[in-house]
Amino acid sequence: METSTRSYPPLAAWLHWICAAVILWAMLSGFALASGALPPAVAAAIPPFNVALTTLLMPVFLLRIVYRTSFRMPPPAGIAPAQHRLARRAHALLYLLSCLSLASGWLMMERPVDLFGLLTLPPSLEPSVATRALAKLHFASNVALALLLTGHIGAVIQHQRQGRRLLRRMSPLTG
Repeated sequence: METSTRSYPPLAAWLHWICAAVILWAMLSGFALASGALPPAVAAAIPPFNVALTTLLMPVFLLRIVYRTSFRMPPPAGIAPAQHRLARRAHALLYLLSCLSLASGWLMMERPVDLFGLLTLPPSLEPSVATRALAKLHFASNVALALLLTGHIGAVIQHQRQGRRLLRRMSPLTG
């Protein structure tokens, strides 16, 4: 296999897909909750589930960032250098917005966080203007992240349609 098309290390791929699944779930269910369109029982179950899930994701996401900075992948075959630089910047922004969403989501909590009955963590801050501002930041960062993720997914689909096998490159099973 050419170095320009080699796969990501399996750990990087697993961390990518775990983070992607949790972040997409939390965002989609959070936006569905905000829309007011969910049945009351579902609407009541989502916040504690999402808070516990994303709290557990934080160390995994940190590991992902640290591990990802330990190596550099060459651009996929057929990608112009300018397009590759743009993709690298977009990925950096994805990481930044994800960190902002996770951090603001944690800091805005005004009640203890129950981690699926295993552990309860106290809120980081007392209810205040700061926690309300963090809630607004959380929503805004999620909107920006959703827009960027939509572009990211669209770009992957476009590359796949053009014959660039980016999904295979990011598969944990091909490393």
